[in-house]
Amino acid sequence: MPIKEAKYIDKNNRVVMSQLTTIEEQGNRSFDIEFWQRLTDEQRMQAVWDLVVFDYELKGKNLNELRLQRTVENLRRREG
Repeated sequence: MPIKEAKYIDKNNRVVMSQLTTIEEQGNRSFDIEFWQRLTDEQRMQAVWDLVVFDYELKGKNLNELRLQRTVENLRRREG
């Protein structure tokens, strides 16, 4: 049973949920599942992208590496 729990939508229309629990209850994932299920697809994708950017910054990597990779090829038919 959580010690303290809060759920609301903030002024930017973001889902905000917090939960304070005991160490014994950390294995219960129902709170995490409920949080992610409340988000729209766009909000989930934004959250994932934010984590990717944070990871790159934390590791000191160049954020320009996160661009979409483009492969350019030129195919020509052989004559003859």
